[in-house]
Amino acid sequence: MTGFDPFAAAISNMTAAKQPSAGAEQRPLTRAQQDLGRAVELLEAMAEASDPVKRNYLRRVKDFPALVMQVGLAQAVAFSVDKAGKNDDRAKAHRLLLNHLYAVWRPEAEPPVNVESGTGREAVLKHLQDVSTADYRHLTRRTLAAWVYFRRLGQSVLDPEGKLGEERE
Repeated sequence: MTGFDPFAAAISNMTAAKQPSAGAEQRPLTRAQQDLGRAVELLEAMAEASDPVKRNYLRRVKDFPALVMQVGLAQAVAFSVDKAGKNDDRAKAHRLLLNHLYAVWRPEAEPPVNVESGTGREAVLKHLQDVSTADYRHLTRRTLAAWVYFRRLGQSVLDPEGKLGEERE
């Protein structure tokens, strides 16, 4: 049983496109399935990030829903935009978080934030400022619904051996 990875098998089962039987119509993916696939894709793209960036990202992802519930989505995003302006591992983690948020809101768009330099981070906040009240509420619900997958899968994808541990700041 040394070569079997239960996490990979579960993800493969959930995201694999099922071949429809003859004559059956193929149903589109549900929003939850799309969110799960997007989370896996974005988290796997972070595989080359340094351990301190991964550690900080995991901490930010874990705390983000509570921050949204306490102060609102715009204020939580503004906090990350402010922190993403610095030049350290924590700032890179905030930049990745902002790109992942934007990918939830606008999956067809390119990530606005340059992870290395931090340029473009204000575009995420500007996007929130330009939406109507109803759309803002919708984005809040969408963020919290999709963030479940980033929280749950983040640890498994970025730190499967548990070597990063938790770092309080």
